[in-house]
Amino acid sequence: MKESEHTEFHIGLTMSGAISAGAYTAGVFDFLIQALEEWEQAKQAGAPTLAASEEKIPPYRVGIKVMSGASAGAITAAIGAVALADAKQSPIFFKDPATGKQKIKCYLPKLYETWVEKPTMVASQQGDIDFLSFEDLDPTQFAGEADFSHTSDSRASNATIDSVGQPIVSLLNSRLLDVIAGTAIDVDTIKSPRPYLAKTLHLYMTLSNLRGIPYKVPFDGGNYHMISHADRVHYAIAGLGTWDTQSAFADNDQYRLINVDSLINHHHLKYRWKDYAICALASAAFPIGLAPRDIGATLGAATATDAFNNEYSNRRFPLEQLVDKNDIAPDWLQSVLGRTPFWFTSADGGIIDNDPFEYARFSLKRNTSELDRPIESDLRKADRAVIMISPFPELKPIRSEGQPASDIVSILKALMPSLINQVRFKPSELVLAADPVHGSRFLIGPKRIVADEKEERYAIASGLLGGFGGFLAHSFRDHDFQLGRRNCQRFLQKTFALPDENPLNRNWPDQNLKEIFKIPPGPGDENTDFYPIIPLFGSAHDEISLQNWPQICHSDIEKLLERIGDRFDRIAPALINSNVKGFLGFLFQLPLQPGLKNLPFLIRSRILKFVKLIILADLVRRDQIQGWDLGSLPEETGMDCDDIRAILAELINPAYDQRNIEGLVVAINNSRPVGSVAAVVDAKQIAHVLTLCENAKGKAYEVWRAPWKDKNGAELFTLASRVPNLAERLIIQSGRAIAHSPLAAIGQLFPQPTIDFPGF
Repeated sequence: MKESEHTEFHIGLTMSGAISAGAYTAGVFDFLIQALEEWEQAKQAGAPTLAASEEKIPPYRVGIKVMSGASAGAITAAIGAVALADAKQSPIFFKDPATGKQKIKCYLPKLYETWVEKPTMVASQQGDIDFLSFEDLDPTQFAGEADFSHTSDSRASNATIDSVGQPIVSLLNSRLLDVIAGTAIDVDTIKSPRPYLAKTLHLYMTLSNLRGIPYKVPFDGGNYHMISHADRVHYAIAGLGTWDTQSAFADNDQYRLINVDSLINHHHLKYRWKDYAICALASAAFPIGLAPRDIGATLGAATATDAFNNEYSNRRFPLEQLVDKNDIAPDWLQSVLGRTPFWFTSADGGIIDNDPFEYARFSLKRNTSELDRPIESDLRKADRAVIMISPFPELKPIRSEGQPASDIVSILKALMPSLINQVRFKPSELVLAADPVHGSRFLIGPKRIVADEKEERYAIASGLLGGFGGFLAHSFRDHDFQLGRRNCQRFLQKTFALPDENPLNRNWPDQNLKEIFKIPPGPGDENTDFYPIIPLFGSAHDEISLQNWPQICHSDIEKLLERIGDRFDRIAPALINSNVKGFLGFLFQLPLQPGLKNLPFLIRSRILKFVKLIILADLVRRDQIQGWDLGSLPEETGMDCDDIRAILAELINPAYDQRNIEGLVVAINNSRPVGSVAAVVDAKQIAHVLTLCENAKGKAYEVWRAPWKDKNGAELFTLASRVPNLAERLIIQSGRAIAHSPLAAIGQLFPQPTIDFPGF
């Protein structure tokens, strides 16, 4: 079928960076594949559950042409493609607690294993590898085929380089990711190509090239030199699909060609799949927390038979002004040109490009003549669209007035987030904002809609701790995976649709069946009938239930902190030995015999307390810990439960050890989502909550009112479990006394004095 016959709809998938919330992205992708697969099976065998025969099912093609991903999104896209190639992937079922029926837990088990079963801070079985175990401290455990720290030389299957750098490359044990990646590409049977995937499926993964790529711009009088750190790797995967389709952008862009047959049939080419996995890990190498990866890109001369040629020549740029300029090449030094591969260290690709929407958008363009024009956005004519899966799509609020403060430390703390936000800002994509019609782009983001149709403030369980929180508990990741499946099902049923005027809807052979799938009109569309682009058949038609909001208990935190302490004892001495030299290094060596427990100023204890309070505050704020039931507080105060928990979270881990009401008002209102329909919290409401919590004797949220006031005469509050002892009160009072002295800036560099939780 030709495109002109309006029998095809082209999809490009973009998967944003999300750290542990990649479990949500994986769930969305998992259900999307289930829906496409069930539709294809229904075309072959009919759909008896809907009283539809094969002849009545719409025969048009909806296909995936390109995927782009950053960080966690890159891992999901990369492993998702391998899962699609694995013939042994079959659905796993579970008993749905909401209905008691057997339902699909995951359609592609590789994705579930990658994002739910394996990536955890504390493994369920003692001795199993996790993010806090010590395998990364023993390089002999991960050598040869098990070493995923660097790619191979792409011109020779047996080429390797020696590992270089510091023995401690990340705070967490990144070897866990090596195990996950190695298992993911372990395939022994290839599935037949799927009709809803392109014959050549393009995959873009963003990289942050810490070495840099040099460019020059000629001026009269000399050249202006620039260095770009925004890099990417482009794979063209053959053998996954049968859909014969082309991409004017991606087909003519520089890429690495890889065939799924080489997963099993050509062992001398298997190293290319390992390189593929390493590139995905490189895109997800969250700085400091996870290990960077060394990537080797070729700079050799291009040949007709070598798909791995100069990867920086003839690159396409996803910009309308540059898309037809394939002669823009880096300004390499001769010393670099004479060597291949070009090795560079890659950190998290999401630092610079966390939402690589533009690669999918350009790859969907119909032909060369349309490369410098937007995709058709009128839903009456649309035949292609980008679907972006973003676990954190919410509006990013700017800082409050007066923030950051003008002191050196405050400026330094604000500088890095500001730089990251700026490099992620894409002026070229703002042109889309000028188009009020959105038919060329769709978004799937987390939503928890409860029985009364209320959308809950916190939808994704992995959202705490800046996105790392999903690694705390299996239940968090499983919830998000299932939520991703549920949200994708709702998206396909209600959002991803075209009006009846679109030529694609002429391809429904049975009008009665078409009416079954008709979507109720929304505001402004009362006179237009919409129909889903991907109708749900078979198991995809069965409703996916909303899972209970997951919680952990205090004993889980105790175990986690014990493991954090153990890893601290192992890596801190190594970091000091490697980075602290001279007389200061000698001083640090003195108390290290029993570990770091006896370091001056009890640094180990302070750090663990600091970590505990950060974790507990976020768990309480998001209602993800047992033992913090609010009882009658919402009814007595008339306040939103989330606002009350936000107050308690601020008392657990404030910027300083005690809070006044004015500080709580600012903190609570700044923490609320932009556009919240709830009324702004005022000082009177917070004072009421604090008074009630003072009388909640024995409760976890019991509040203590300090017998002294701050310098402005405001009352100070903290939790009863954090009441300072005499020594700590002296520290607090001393800190207040020097708050406006030069020592104040120095004090901000270190964790504030913290008070332990008795019996916790």
